[in-house]
Amino acid sequence: MFDSMNIKKEILSALHEMGFDEPTEVQKQAIPLGLEGKDIVVKSKTGSGKTAAFLIPILNSLENSERPGAMVIVPTRELALQVTDVAENIGRNLKIKTVTVYGGASINYQIREIRNGANIIVGTPGRVIDLIKRGELPTNSIRFLVLDEVDIMLDMGFIDDIKYILSRLPQKRQTMFFSATIPEEIKHITLKYTNDAVNVNVGSGEVTVDTIEHFYSIANGSDKFSVLLAYIDSKQPEKAIIFCKTQRNAERIYSMAQSMNLPAVLMHGGLSQNRREHSLNSFREGVKMLIATNVASRGLDIDNVSDIINFDAEEDPKAYVHRVGRSARMGKSGRAFTIFTPREKYLVYEIESYAKIKMTALEFDLAQYREKVKEFYKGDTRNYEDMAMRRRGFSHGGNFSRNRNTGRNFNGGRKNSFSGFNGKKFRHSYTKED
Repeated sequence: MFDSMNIKKEILSALHEMGFDEPTEVQKQAIPLGLEGKDIVVKSKTGSGKTAAFLIPILNSLENSERPGAMVIVPTRELALQVTDVAENIGRNLKIKTVTVYGGASINYQIREIRNGANIIVGTPGRVIDLIKRGELPTNSIRFLVLDEVDIMLDMGFIDDIKYILSRLPQKRQTMFFSATIPEEIKHITLKYTNDAVNVNVGSGEVTVDTIEHFYSIANGSDKFSVLLAYIDSKQPEKAIIFCKTQRNAERIYSMAQSMNLPAVLMHGGLSQNRREHSLNSFREGVKMLIATNVASRGLDIDNVSDIINFDAEEDPKAYVHRVGRSARMGKSGRAFTIFTPREKYLVYEIESYAKIKMTALEFDLAQYREKVKEFYKGDTRNYEDMAMRRRGFSHGGNFSRNRNTGRNFNGGRKNSFSGFNGKKFRHSYTKED
């Protein structure tokens, strides 16, 4: 019970109002250590309640005069906003202000918010460094540092950024690392930047995949879209995330869903932050399909996902496990379906070996779905014919990463516009931290 912990009554009251009376396992182990001021390294899977495990000790100790007194570093904008939301809810009865900083949003607005008095900074590595170098984010008063989803930051290439941030903070501080896995490089960092840290291991730390049914199909070119439609039609997912490698494929599927009146929202790094937040909220509140790039694969609090559909397969079996784990939160069961190209068929064996699972092949009669896809592409026969040629093993030599209107590749930081296949216009700005 939270009541048995040495927690301020204002925080206990907020937890009760939120309906949280019993701590999760990671909270039982990590909160008392955090309250004692210990450095901790916590290994626990996503969805286990890690956010409250580090925020409760911080909010319990932080004073309003400490500006800023705590910093929480996370890999993505969405996770930063999620952590801020939890901080504001748990600290609703305290005079503690949390400011979120991330790329792709107005840095001037974030600077004003910090100047107006920020007790907790929650941010992504690139924007935090930018603010530090501008002299707008003071670090000499930081007493608490949290690095959340550290293994994701390692995968995303943020380790040098993390080391820079750590080098700018006071040596006398409380440091808390939270991660689903602890690879060797993270072990070295925790040894160097913590003081007699206590290790907390809750479960295996890995995403549970043994409660998931794993399916796959082999398809190429336009047939991938046909297989996707066939799976949705046959399995009728209650709540599904469709993962794509590229923003362009995500846009294609979203356009197709719209044209067929399928309830779906879109999320990728090229969309504005408001659009991404709206998509997430809509999905949480009842829209059945979220079409996304890897920005949604880890760390986000999305419950009751029945199906994970990998329209584009990941080459790394670990990435597969983390993707499909979105459908097995808190021990729940789910389904995972992946579309492999013929050249990617070897990945079936690699995933089965790595995750110790069995993937079942699905075959569909695609005739009616090919007609639907062809009908969808009527307005742009070049694209349909190009994809059909690719299905048969040929190519026009075109590059699907190219914008047909401008002939330019989509590059970070550049804004591009192009026509969706239903004739709609989209406009995106691409940022580094996606």
